[in-house]
Amino acid sequence: MKTRLRMKCKKCGYWNRFEVNKLFIEQSSSKPKVKVLVPMYEPLKIETCKKCKTVIAEPKELIKIMKEELAK
Repeated sequence: MKTRLRMKCKKCGYWNRFEVNKLFIEQSSSKPKVKVLVPMYEPLKIETCKKCKTVIAEPKELIKIMKEELAK
């Protein structure tokens, strides 16, 4: 399934948008009857930041969205 992903550049902080394929990867579970599917994103081409031109994503690596921990 194709979708658009927003990703922040680690170098300059600019929010970039690009197309990705959304995949669901099965993850092992402690309970045998439970099926756990984790959404992952595969970029369609090499994506660079529109502001500073650094490489953000490549097709050979999958992207997993995770929440950042709040600073205590």
